[in-house]
Order: sequence, then structure tokens, then C-alpha cells
Amino acid sequence: MADDEHAAEHAEEEPEVPPNMTDEELQWLREQLKAAALEAGVEGEGEEEWEDPSGGELAALLQAVEDGDAGRVAEVLKDFKADINTPGPDGDTALHLACLYGHEDCVLALLAGGADANAVNKEDGSTALHDAAAGGYLKICELILEKGDAKKLISRFDEDGESALHTAARGNHLDVVKFLIARGADPNVQNGYGNKPVDEADEQTVIDYFKSL
Repeated sequence: MADDEHAAEHAEEEPEVPPNMTDEELQWLREQLKAAALEAGVEGEGEEEWEDPSGGELAALLQAVEDGDAGRVAEVLKDFKADINTPGPDGDTALHLACLYGHEDCVLALLAGGADANAVNKEDGSTALHDAAAGGYLKICELILEKGDAKKLISRFDEDGESALHTAARGNHLDVVKFLIARGADPNVQNGYGNKPVDEADEQTVIDYFKSL
């Protein structure tokens, strides 16, 4: 019994992160885990099976978004009776996922269908802008700020204290970095680890840009 309890406690512990893993690699790992959680149909922690509160509608929508099938997204939304902003198994809304995967047409279909550009993932505090910026999807970032509260979204921090500018910098997405700063993002803000966006970048062109500000 003691061994079983010890095993259970160990399973609940956070997985150890290799000491030589960079912030960019860690972010990539997190995104892969989020994607894997959706595909497995379980919650982010993987402890309980996710039950679709809509009886199947939401699952169909999330699958269409993951597949990047904007036509299917629009079709599902025609008779969609559930709340389009209901989170999926890992706390992401359909819009979060569309931004995460960079499916611009799906983003457009979801926004047209009433998706909230200001929605926050209650599990990790991220917004759709965080996801779009992390992937370097400039056009999607523009769409989210156009439909949402741009000032709040740009200054919003996730559970790690990161702004969308941090995630864009980590991915070395210079065009998104420039866009966010032009829209008012603070290049000097620190995340929960005390890092500024420039500290997350590793490509010299991005670093030089920050230093030129």
C-alpha cells in the first residue's frame, strides 16, 4: 500500500525539466503537451477524462479547428447551441486552438460566429493573442486585437507572468514583436522569472531590435 501511495504521489509531481533546456525549447514542449492533451481527449493534467458539456457539439468544433477545416467549423457553427467560448479539455477555447495552430480561416469563422477575442484560459492564464504571438502569426494577432480589447490583451500576463510580447520574442518572430510594440506592448516588462522579452530571444536580429528601442 505504501509503495502504491508513493507511486501516486510521484505521478502527481511536475516532470523534471532538463537543466540545459532553453526557454524556447520549454515553450515548445508546453505547446506540444497542450496539443497532445487535445488529441487524447483529456484534461491538461491527464488525470480525468474530459466530458463534453455540450453533448458532442464542442468536441466536433474543436476537432474541426485542430484539423484547420474552416468549412467544417462554419458548418458546425450553423446549428451550434452551445457557448462557443466554452473551454476544451485543457482550458483552451476553440479560438485559442485556432490561434495556436495558426489556422487563420478558422479564426475568421470563429470570430464571425461570436468567439470572444478576450477569452482567457483559466488553467494557464493565456489569451488567444499569447498563442498567436508564440507561433508568429502576424495576421491572426491583428485580427485578435481588432476584435478584442487591444490594450488589455497586450498587457495581459499568463500564469508565468508572460505577455504576448514575451512569447513572440521567444519564437524570434520579429514582425510580431514590432507589431506588438507599435500597439503599445512594453519591451521592458518582466515575466515571472525576471526576464524581459529581449531575454527570451536568441536571434541577433531580434535582440538588436530590442536594444535599438
